[in-house]
Amino acid sequence: MPQAVFYLLRHAATLWNLEKRIQGQWDSELAPAGKAMAAGLAPALAGLGLARILTSDLGRAKATAGILNLTLRLPVTLDRRLREQHFGEWTGRYWRDIPAEALAGAEAAGWNFTPPGGESRAEVRQRAGHALVDAARANAGRSVLVVTHQGVIKAVLYYLLGRAFLPDEPPAFDVGRVQQVVCRGGTLSVGALDIVLPDGP
Repeated sequence: MPQAVFYLLRHAATLWNLEKRIQGQWDSELAPAGKAMAAGLAPALAGLGLARILTSDLGRAKATAGILNLTLRLPVTLDRRLREQHFGEWTGRYWRDIPAEALAGAEAAGWNFTPPGGESRAEVRQRAGHALVDAARANAGRSVLVVTHQGVIKAVLYYLLGRAFLPDEPPAFDVGRVQQVVCRGGTLSVGALDIVLPDGP
């Protein structure tokens, strides 16, 4: 089976991102700068030979995909498995208001990092991985733009890179840039990190 190529892109910045509030599976509006970023990125993404946009069903991801698609004009598929990590009781709170001991303890769990009442990073990785493998079957031989979330991108790539997801690890990539994942025969692998986009048409 020909491989499917995925280009993973985090949604544009939201008002809550700028306020450093935890969104999880809630939503806030895209910030003006985020909207401008998405619009400016679209021409470069057009040079990737994309066949489809696959996006999280959360509003901020859908809004980002919508802005990009004013230029790309591609079919769009929504998948709730590409949602951000569920942050449970921490959702809607400012990061600064999370007790330092609670945050440090949760982060020290690595893949088992689970906000109270939420889901673990391992669970995010599992559902997102299934979403990509399913999408690969439907898009064999094609390139797909995946508009999703920081937690999803980190979970997928850190798993493929064999990382422990611990706070003392140096960053493996810039989550604000486009990352490439390929799938062949139902197996995901890292294609390229922090890719340099071609000039748009």
